[in-house]
Amino acid sequence: MMYKKAILLAYTLACFSFLAIACSDSEVDETGKEPILPQIEVSKVATENGKTYLEVDGKPFPLLGAQIRLDALLNCDKMSINEVENYFKKAQELGVNCVQIPISWNMIEAKEEKYDFNIVNSILQFANKYDLKIELLWFSTNMVGDSFTYLTPQYVLQNYHKRFGRNDEGSFWNYYGYQYTMILDDSWVLERETKAITALFNHIRYWDSQNGDKHPVITAQIHNEPDALMRWRIEQKDLKYRDGTPLSKEKAWNMTTNALNAVGNAVKNSSYKVATRVNLIYGDGINPFPEANNACPKDVFDLQGIDFIGVDAYKDNIKQLKEQVSSYASINGNYALVAENKGSYSNTPSLILTALALGGGYDIYDLATSNFFINNTSEPDQIDHGIYTWDLQEKDFTNPTRMIIKGLTDANVDVVTVKPENFAAFNISDNHPIAVKQQQIRTTNVEITFSTNNASLAFALDKGSYLLVYSTGDSEFHFGNGTFEKVIYGKYNDKGTFVEEGNTVLNNQTLHAKGGVLYKVTYSSQQPLISNTIENIGNNL
Repeated sequence: MMYKKAILLAYTLACFSFLAIACSDSEVDETGKEPILPQIEVSKVATENGKTYLEVDGKPFPLLGAQIRLDALLNCDKMSINEVENYFKKAQELGVNCVQIPISWNMIEAKEEKYDFNIVNSILQFANKYDLKIELLWFSTNMVGDSFTYLTPQYVLQNYHKRFGRNDEGSFWNYYGYQYTMILDDSWVLERETKAITALFNHIRYWDSQNGDKHPVITAQIHNEPDALMRWRIEQKDLKYRDGTPLSKEKAWNMTTNALNAVGNAVKNSSYKVATRVNLIYGDGINPFPEANNACPKDVFDLQGIDFIGVDAYKDNIKQLKEQVSSYASINGNYALVAENKGSYSNTPSLILTALALGGGYDIYDLATSNFFINNTSEPDQIDHGIYTWDLQEKDFTNPTRMIIKGLTDANVDVVTVKPENFAAFNISDNHPIAVKQQQIRTTNVEITFSTNNASLAFALDKGSYLLVYSTGDSEFHFGNGTFEKVIYGKYNDKGTFVEEGNTVLNNQTLHAKGGVLYKVTYSSQQPLISNTIENIGNNL
């Protein structure tokens, strides 16, 4: 009976694969028709003066992104790849500097040892056209604890003895296809997966060399919320080996981390080397998961193949987000990225400022939610996570989000390198900015009093000899504990140089700042101060 069930499942997979996968005319076998070029290192995690950040092409880079669910748009909404281009245009209009793009194993190797990079090439082309970087999300055998036919090749999934038994094995979910659970660190499965991701990044290296050496891909996310398998899926799906032995949480975690390490190392050993990361589900960065005392997020950070870990926070409470970012930032050498947080939160601008002020990055999930997802759930309001509507129209808080992103990207070099005690973030004591507010914050050198009557968010970055000051709306900044001199305005260019666009003067040590303008104020301090920047974040909650 077990044998018949295996045959039936394999036949189902084969039929589904035939219906769902269109083969490309440009398939190449694994021997490759492209040369494997010498390795370049595009990005890495760096630590300087106690501050950890991402470095891209040798320069500090703040991750400020939005996810484009390519998999859902192609598989569920049935869009053509050309229709997806408009999402890149909208990301550029929002002002983010990168987009998170899922690339599934099944997308590039639907047939064993046949690689198809047509869709990848289009995505790389869109990124270059709209001056965006890509965080490539590798969707494969562990998608929130499951292995799906939309993501994992049929030739892999059909191997019955390389899968766990589960209580709903082979059931269909219209988001991602038929559901299974692979033995993630099976030697054959890992051999095939690492070979595929190596081929992908070798191809990106070759494509980039032929298209301007712009280095569009800057990080690789390995799997997606992989901790879900150990934390919830084991019990939910009653996972067992084929001999009936239950999968323990300890075995599940070892299997998960082994796979993450192997696939991460494959990226790092390819000809296009980028920083690798993993996104973990909400929780503390150091302490064990509530569901398993034998495992914690830091286990993933400690893997040789993974450079940093981020949290999928799903929090609209400033204080709660502060706690999560701070815990991930407390891991020595980790870049505390908020890897996913709902774009539909109306206080997204405040959440972004919170994460960056505490030394992290922020990726909006998502740019615009798949209409298929919205129409195929019993709670459409809960599944709409977009900063834009499903048809790419702006929401009430889209432009305020754009305004805070503009300031942070204009100030990018100093945003990345300044430590939290010298990053003064204004009007985020509450979950939403207060319309009329006066707030005094101290860095280690300067006392700054901020005043707004239009609910502006603002920040001041203290670099020891100058301040960078920005507000989303017309506001005032009064400076104390120093001599404040020349004031110019402008922004950092792609080479990391501050480009002056004009100048202004202070009136009684007060800057009348125009919204959306980044100012640089040179100063000399009178005496050291005790910073209160961090305590002013969410302190009214």
